[in-house]
Amino acid sequence: MARILLLDDSPTQTLCMQRQLQRLGHEVCHVGALSEALGLVVAQVSTDSEAEVGSEVSAELIIHPFDLALVELTLLQDNGFDVGLSLLRAGTSNVLLLSGARRETDDIWAQALGLQGVLSRPLTAQRLGACVSDVLAGGQTMGQTGAQKRGRIDGQ
Repeated sequence: MARILLLDDSPTQTLCMQRQLQRLGHEVCHVGALSEALGLVVAQVSTDSEAEVGSEVSAELIIHPFDLALVELTLLQDNGFDVGLSLLRAGTSNVLLLSGARRETDDIWAQALGLQGVLSRPLTAQRLGACVSDVLAGGQTMGQTGAQKRGRIDGQ
């Protein structure tokens, strides 16, 4: 079981993905904006004993960080690339973008920013599970190891 941060501002997409991920055995925390996501991620990497922990949820995140962040590329208030980069800088090691209107340049930007890749919607539970498992295992479905493995995740 992995702890997954899902950042999407579409209630329908969120509900569907959250259910799919939970059926696959993952724990999912949903947020709708970058500010909420950064609040959770910063709380999870904080080791300062004087750090402000606003709730039991934040305290739980310090102990159990996210294994993966799934971020919608076309958020209403934020850009998925910017969000992904901010999450990486805040300490999240695996960030995978989601897109319903994916372009070839999306893969290039994701690779350049050090993100895990771009996953095209609509998603079946099987495809989502395979891609998430691959990223969590330290890889991607395509590519080499380490930083060279960044880029296209689902072969489309």
